[in-house]
Amino acid sequence: MRATATVGQRLADLHGSLSPAEQANLKLILGLSAGHLVPERDPRSQRGRTAVSEALELLCPYEVADPRGAQYRGRPDLLTDALLDTLIAEARDVGETAVPFDEHYLGCGGPVADRLATSAELTALVRSVVPGAEPTGIASYLFYRDAGQGIIPHIDTDIFSLNVLLMLDHRTPGDPATSSALYMHYPDGSEERFQLTPGEVVIFLAGTQAHSRTPIVEGERVTILTFGFMPQGAPIGNYRR
Repeated sequence: MRATATVGQRLADLHGSLSPAEQANLKLILGLSAGHLVPERDPRSQRGRTAVSEALELLCPYEVADPRGAQYRGRPDLLTDALLDTLIAEARDVGETAVPFDEHYLGCGGPVADRLATSAELTALVRSVVPGAEPTGIASYLFYRDAGQGIIPHIDTDIFSLNVLLMLDHRTPGDPATSSALYMHYPDGSEERFQLTPGEVVIFLAGTQAHSRTPIVEGERVTILTFGFMPQGAPIGNYRR
């Protein structure tokens, strides 16, 4: 390890000296730490927050100018009105058998979502902002239905180390400006709110960028479709359920 290295650099160096199993355990520890430290505003947490964030960014497997925040946000041309309507209809069907999972309901992708997950059009969109990324073929529908459901700050597993998040439906009984939203949390303690509308897509490096969803309120509903991508040439076994 470098004698003058920062704590974050030393953690990244340690990762490089470990076996694959040990690397996975260290990444898990860093991910859990990020969930607690990155959104923490207490000044006493600054050193730990910076170290964990720096280590995760150094371990980012993608070649991008800045691994923080959204790499893309918008409605891509591939998402026509007809395709969006078809995905919304499929989500309704999948939602009937979705199972509770970590403060939301989870449903595996249906035939339409699964085809889109590996389509040339979606892959081209992702590679236009994150060169070399490859689809894992994993698509998941997420449903937030019960008041209080949301996700605390965290980083994703390898399956969604690059996450393509598509908002399908967001029904809110109150002011949209104060409803549930996606947040990204940064090393300096700041955060960025992403209030997405149906049909809007966000692409981000979810395996290193801490993010969360604030809880829904009574009468609010959120339906999301996510697609996982992995680094080019990565062992596919690490990126399957």
